[in-house]
Amino acid sequence: MLVAIYVMAATRDFPKSAVSRASWFVYSFINRCISGKIIQFHKESILLKDGILKSFISLAKAQRILKTVESIALFYSFDRPIFIIAPPRSGSTFLFESLSMFKELYYFDWEASNIWWEVFPYDDSQYPCDYIGEEQVSNRSVRTIRNMIYLYSTRYHYRKRCKMVRRLSRFKYLFGLNRIRYFDKTISNCFHLKFLHHVFPDAQYIMLLRDPQENISSMIEGWGRPELCNTQLTPIIRHLRDATIESWSYPAPPGWKDVVSWALPEICAWSWKQHIEYALDFFKNEEKACEIVRYEDLIENNLETVCELAAKLGLVVTGSVIDYLKNPPLSRTTVSAPQRYKWMTKNREAIVSVSPMIKDLAEKIGYTLLSR
Repeated sequence: MLVAIYVMAATRDFPKSAVSRASWFVYSFINRCISGKIIQFHKESILLKDGILKSFISLAKAQRILKTVESIALFYSFDRPIFIIAPPRSGSTFLFESLSMFKELYYFDWEASNIWWEVFPYDDSQYPCDYIGEEQVSNRSVRTIRNMIYLYSTRYHYRKRCKMVRRLSRFKYLFGLNRIRYFDKTISNCFHLKFLHHVFPDAQYIMLLRDPQENISSMIEGWGRPELCNTQLTPIIRHLRDATIESWSYPAPPGWKDVVSWALPEICAWSWKQHIEYALDFFKNEEKACEIVRYEDLIENNLETVCELAAKLGLVVTGSVIDYLKNPPLSRTTVSAPQRYKWMTKNREAIVSVSPMIKDLAEKIGYTLLSR
């Protein structure tokens, strides 16, 4: 009965009648179960902790519902997901917006950090940061990440891009019957790679690189902007002695608390290094190929660079994609328009001062630093 109500609710956009609202509640409850949010099994019932709502279903029935829904293979409904791996302020949003023009890709129009934080909250860690490693892999965490990503990306796809999708197709999406090509550019994935390898074994990776001096200068420029701040870490920083910053921007690498007393240019240089080094370490030790894309090529010849990348990823270049790539707009996260050697006019002294910190790594990824 509950599964039938779930199916009925899955084909609706918004609950309007009392029956719709009731079916939507059951649908939402089962989705929570699928996503690993079942909250507690207790003797002969499970308790949905909702603050106000408390619903009881017999344990046997709940297990049958979950087994029925999960047997439809949400877990296996991905086909070669694509992940952009890049440090902050390296042009990843610009690349993401270019590749999002390919209609076969499914994504949601924001970074997936909230999903990771929901599954792995900072409060559960003695040393809060964005690193999630192999030691945290479990059947439940893997299933939860996959299911939440599938549900969010298909929901975005059929509500924002395909508003006229038939109810039957919508039903197939919500039950995971349609395989999708997921696309993601979450910056903190630099620290999730070993975990991601277990979640999506067939994933394809794009590593986006940018001139380190330009990249770090952009990080300095964007530091402290509300949309780039990790507000969860602000209370921690306020209790740290000698902190030179009031909040942390961008993903938090392991050991971030040890550098909050440094000058901002040094913090940004250190953070950039951590993002790059964790990514390089993964691709070095795992038999996973990644496509290297350089920001400078994207800016100078976006059409050729993206089309070449699309061929390697097995994406179909259409006329609408070509039209977009010929004259792409600035990305939505642009702080100031791209300009060659912009760091020399924005943060020359700061970047020169941190150049010794990044020199070896810069050369390793193919960049020669300018001294002035």
